[in-house]
Amino acid sequence: MISARALRFAWLVTVVGGAMLGYGLWLRRHAEAFAYLAAFGALFSTVLGALALLAMMRTLHARWFVALRGLAGALSSTTLLLPALFLPIALGLREVFPWAAAPSVSAELWHTVRRARLWGHDWLGSGWFFLRSGLYLALWLALAVYLRRAERAQAEHRPPRAARVTAISALALPVLGFSGSWAGFDWLMSALPDCNLTSFGLYLLSGGFCAALGALALLVHSAKQRSLLPTEVGHAHAHALGRLMFAALCLWAYIAVSQLIIVWIANLPREAAFYLPRASGPFRAIASVLVGGHFIAPFFLLLSRSWKQRFRFVAWLGGWLVLMHALDLYWLLVPSSTTPASWLDAGPFLFMAGLSTLFAQARFSRAHAVPQRDPELARSLAYESP
Repeated sequence: MISARALRFAWLVTVVGGAMLGYGLWLRRHAEAFAYLAAFGALFSTVLGALALLAMMRTLHARWFVALRGLAGALSSTTLLLPALFLPIALGLREVFPWAAAPSVSAELWHTVRRARLWGHDWLGSGWFFLRSGLYLALWLALAVYLRRAERAQAEHRPPRAARVTAISALALPVLGFSGSWAGFDWLMSALPDCNLTSFGLYLLSGGFCAALGALALLVHSAKQRSLLPTEVGHAHAHALGRLMFAALCLWAYIAVSQLIIVWIANLPREAAFYLPRASGPFRAIASVLVGGHFIAPFFLLLSRSWKQRFRFVAWLGGWLVLMHALDLYWLLVPSSTTPASWLDAGPFLFMAGLSTLFAQARFSRAHAVPQRDPELARSLAYESP
């Protein structure tokens, strides 16, 4: 899937990111915990985007996607990493969640959270929190394992019933939507006591879906460079990925702008307070980068049909959107740590990016780049973009 040179670079990124993460936890534990939560949010939303993409294409019987399904499966296989990466969050509840009575949160803020009871204190108790978290992770793991086993069974002359795979994939879409939104509320939004964004779940998932498409474009381009994909996978498939990326990008921007307009028009102090720390200091510059780099520039670049037909262009732009999604989660979460931003905040992002790349490569090395014995593979390779 990736070259030996890229694999060595992934190892380096993992080691450097892990060292930065460990040093940051020792030096500024509270702030680093928020950075870790932001990195985990970027990872799990991207993984859910990959799972949703697989389920969607299975449900729609999208023939053009059959040739790319193996790589999408390798990307979604990083779901298996989520329980282990969630463990530090579970052990450090008091560092980031006001409802867990974090000692670094002021007594006045804690009293405000308790008095507001937006979700109810019992709902945000640690017992219910762990129960819901386990349910989310179990659902995602079950879906990832089922889709991989269906792929493997077909390659081993034991094709699963197409109707069953389609039905489970169709059912998985709303399950992923609801569970992903609730996980966003529990794991991310509940760490932001001043957050009143009603579209937080959809905002998170749309950004994750866009990042998943970008990561898939990177994998496909890398596989093509190493001749792991048939030569027929070319301009038409790149164009299809580019169109999906464009649609996901517009959805993310629409939700972000509409939420900002709602808060702006209402002009309520408890809602506007969320944007104040994110529009000052270094986070103001990050907000400007997100406006230009996460929407304006990619929007105009993806308007060109000829550019979208080049896998190199789609891959580089996809990698940029993955970076912007991580920066978006950083901008959302880290200002609430009440600690100045630091270069150490990049540690968790580097660690998870490198680790997930190594894990996906290990899973891919034991599978086929192209689905084997799929009756629609020939038509997928002959796909022509409208």
